[in-house]
Amino acid sequence: MHDLLRAYATYLAGIEDSEAERRAALTRLFDHYLATAGAAMDTLVPAEAHRRPRIPPPGTPAPPVADPPAARAWLDIERVTLTAVCVHTAARGWPGHTTGLATTLFRYLEVGGHYPDALVVQNHALHAARHAGDRTAEIHTLTNLGIVYWRLDSYPQAADHFHLALTLSREIGDRAGEAHALSNLGTVWQWQGHYPQAAEQHHLALALFREIGDRVGEARTLGRLGLAYRQQGHCQQATSHHQQALTLAREIGDRAGEAYALDQLGTVYWLQGHYSQAAEHHQQALILFRKIGDRAGEADALNNLGHVYRRQDHYPQAAEHHQQALTLACEIGYRGGEAMALNGVGEIHHATGHHDQAHAPHAAALTLASQIGDRYEQARAHNGLARTHHATGDPDQARHHWRQALALYTDLGAPEAEVVHAYLTTLDRPG
Repeated sequence: MHDLLRAYATYLAGIEDSEAERRAALTRLFDHYLATAGAAMDTLVPAEAHRRPRIPPPGTPAPPVADPPAARAWLDIERVTLTAVCVHTAARGWPGHTTGLATTLFRYLEVGGHYPDALVVQNHALHAARHAGDRTAEIHTLTNLGIVYWRLDSYPQAADHFHLALTLSREIGDRAGEAHALSNLGTVWQWQGHYPQAAEQHHLALALFREIGDRVGEARTLGRLGLAYRQQGHCQQATSHHQQALTLAREIGDRAGEAYALDQLGTVYWLQGHYSQAAEHHQQALILFRKIGDRAGEADALNNLGHVYRRQDHYPQAAEHHQQALTLACEIGYRGGEAMALNGVGEIHHATGHHDQAHAPHAAALTLASQIGDRYEQARAHNGLARTHHATGDPDQARHHWRQALALYTDLGAPEAEVVHAYLTTLDRPG
């Protein structure tokens, strides 16, 4: 009855309204969606309000979106419609509405794991920005597309978009666009295991964020620098940067930045053997990720809690957390999170003496990590497979996988290389 009423209304509008009247009515509708989406995002992510377009209140009554549950509920209900509005406005001559909605909705679509919708919205926004000659909107959209491709573990595509955004930002003197492109390029380098290059990009981005006074960008980049240091085994420098990121995120009310800083600090603590502190930080991060609806962050925190529980010999809790992470990562298409969870499950099997059962999850993790170019998880999977072959009496296959793991860890500059080297030395020792 509803689909029928809409068709009848469309028919009446077509025969009774002029083209100008129809366009004015549609503009009011699009204004309504843009303004309400902006109000909802200001409620959900107030720290990033300066990155979204400022939109005057609509002339029509807006739904209540003043508290986070209501804001998220409205966005969830209207997501399909909002995506359709972006497609329509891009094709029919409202480019400002397309790019405005794309920028406004980006963080909601990203943290919610709505990657297919994000790709549709951002690709249409890119077309609209280029058609309108809006180079600033083009930079924002290129960066947003790069982040979606990174979330989908498509690192070459992500890097291509960030490079385009960086080049265009420098051409028009957009310092904020340049800073975001540099920081995101650093993140792509990190996930591919190029830690020194990643740190270099983050240092450049950090200087720019401080220069332009973008404290959210500063906090997020401090956290990414901390991660680059931790991945190279520099725990003291990592802790310092994560603490700075946490302090700054709390000062400015950046809950996403706070959650990531807590989660990364927890990782540094468990690497140093401080398991109680680590678990506390990961649990706080998990609560925050769930509050803000960041599903990829939630999967990371669950995986990290699994690591901590395994190191404390709490194997059932560890397995439960890795399984939750695996389920969530599969739901949103986060293959990196899947690989982490699978390697975690394999390591629990080793810890409990079920070495033969560890083969399947490590083999699956190796396949996923190889597909997306995640060299750290590849190394971790090779190490797990080597342990399986060693325990089941196949030293040749154990040697093969440990050599693969050693080459990867050494190239990454990761401290795990020493442990794998010791395994190989023991394996090759006569008798």
